[in-house]
Amino acid sequence: MLTCRKTEVRESAAQWNLDALVGTPGGDILPCFVAVVSSYCTVQAPNTSDGEAIFGDVAGSLGVPPSSPPQAVKGGSCGGEEEDSEFAFTGSMISATWEFPKERRDAVLASFRGLFGLTDGPSR
Repeated sequence: MLTCRKTEVRESAAQWNLDALVGTPGGDILPCFVAVVSSYCTVQAPNTSDGEAIFGDVAGSLGVPPSSPPQAVKGGSCGGEEEDSEFAFTGSMISATWEFPKERRDAVLASFRGLFGLTDGPSR
């Protein structure tokens, strides 16, 4: 399970989204974004070795590698400071996509909930 400082989940009939601040072994905090639709999910993380490690954690949780290698996100950067000034990250992001059969969507969501330590309650 990843150590998250803050998470926010948004759900609609078509898409499940997660925005998280993930702690690294070195004590840094990095942004991570997940989107799950009917037959694939996309994960974005910083373009760093710690960001790539998040992809490894996701692949382990889902039981399969990404459908294609991680790629730099066009537009290039994410970051800034949150209102509480606890988090300051400015850098480029990478994205990877995992494809799955539509009937596995609930299992994929359960994997993300477990990996990010989410419960069915409100965001934390």
